[in-house]
Amino acid sequence: MTTLPRPTNLQRWTALVLVSLTMFGNYYIYDSIAPVVDLMRSQLGFSLQQIGTFSTAYSIAAVLMLLVGGYIIDRFGTRTAIVVFAAVCLVAAALTAMSASYETILAGRFLLGLGAEPLIVAVTTVLARWFKCSDLSFAFGINLSISRLGSASTDWSTGFAAPLYANWQDPLWLATGVAAVALTAAMLYWVMERRAEGRIDLGNAGEI
Repeated sequence: MTTLPRPTNLQRWTALVLVSLTMFGNYYIYDSIAPVVDLMRSQLGFSLQQIGTFSTAYSIAAVLMLLVGGYIIDRFGTRTAIVVFAAVCLVAAALTAMSASYETILAGRFLLGLGAEPLIVAVTTVLARWFKCSDLSFAFGINLSISRLGSASTDWSTGFAAPLYANWQDPLWLATGVAAVALTAAMLYWVMERRAEGRIDLGNAGEI
């Protein structure tokens, strides 16, 4: 029986960067509502209670989807799951940005909850496959740092994308663009893992 080699450092860190960029987009989309709250209140007439319901919708969707998402990851594999969940996040971001309808924005945030939280599980599973005990925690740390930069970038966007903040909608379209980049990174990871299949030993997610 031929023993397959473990991934090289280049392969492991490339996988880390790709899935971390996907997570960057995930966090950016989630936090993209915060800088436009005042604009939504003044331009759309939304109350603070209505805007707060956006977070409630996300949380309810996340609770409903996490167990199902775990099954999807186990059933269809990490590379497929990451692309599917990143695509859901992209659709959610576009849905949130496309209409001034309260119900449409609420649906977008609910859909984001269906994609974003299982995406975090899928990325964690990916890292557990590519990294072993000696550097797994470091990989998790880098992944989380890049992810949190997504949240920070949302706050910074009021500066580097200040012209977009003349209305509530353009910043959310910017978030949709970030979501598209995140999906692209997920698709590149899909290609990478597909090419590695049968050539290197990725083991099982639980073998860390």
